Amino acid sequence: MKIKYQYLVYILLSTIISCSKPEQKTKVSGPVAPEKTKDSATVKRPEGKEVSWKGFLNGKVPVFIHYQLDGNVIVGEITYLNTKNRLPITLLGSIEDDNSYRILEFEKSGNITGIITGSPADGLFKGSWFSPKTRKELTLNLVKKDTAIVSMETEAKLDDVFGHYHYQYSEAGYQGDLEIKKLPASKAVFGITSVTGDPARNLAQIDDDTISLKTTDFTYKLADTDDCEFKVKFYKGFALVQYTNGTCSGQFGFNATIEGIYLKTK
Repeated sequence: MKIKYQYLVYILLSTIISCSKPEQKTKVSGPVAPEKTKDSATVKRPEGKEVSWKGFLNGKVPVFIHYQLDGNVIVGEITYLNTKNRLPITLLGSIEDDNSYRILEFEKSGNITGIITGSPADGLFKGSWFSPKTRKELTLNLVKKDTAIVSMETEAKLDDVFGHYHYQYSEAGYQGDLEIKKLPASKAVFGITSVTGDPARNLAQIDDDTISLKTTDFTYKLADTDDCEFKVKFYKGFALVQYTNGTCSGQFGFNATIEGIYLKTK
């Protein structure tokens, strides 16, 4: 009887102790949040100021034109939107004394396939497009567009100006060649030859001569003349030749001139 009583007391005490123990909770690890990484700094490429236009030739041929201005020099591209590949074509031109634009459409060979003339005003560009080869002229009507096009580099490096430059208004039209070669001691030798359109082909020529060249431009005066002087300015991919005092009247063949825009071809 005593043993049974002791056993009952033991069971009772065990039950009380078991109920009084604190509950042990298992710590469950949740998913570990990925460590936040810092975004690398974004370097913004500086953008030049481009002027863009969209419209039609003769009301039928869709075109897109964009260009930048470097003083009075115009550098840009034209894209014919009705072509399969829509490849841009180089545009080079100038702002004339009356503020009108004269822009040449160049193939890579230096051949000029189109001449754009006109004036931008109040968000419109009205003018014409002329083919030197077919002599066909089309009206040009463009509307200004807001675009985010990065301007092409126009400034040339001195070591890049040497080579051969050419232009031609089709096989039958005016043609010109400018060549400049590097010499030691910051010197160079250059020459220019140009002719009028056929059949006459009157000649304007500057024979090869050695000059000092420390920058990307130089001014040259024809020997034994009072006012036949011109400036050659090299840009990235082309050269601009302009008279500084008149037109060198009487020095070249009838209507022949060395003035113009020459595309670098070699």
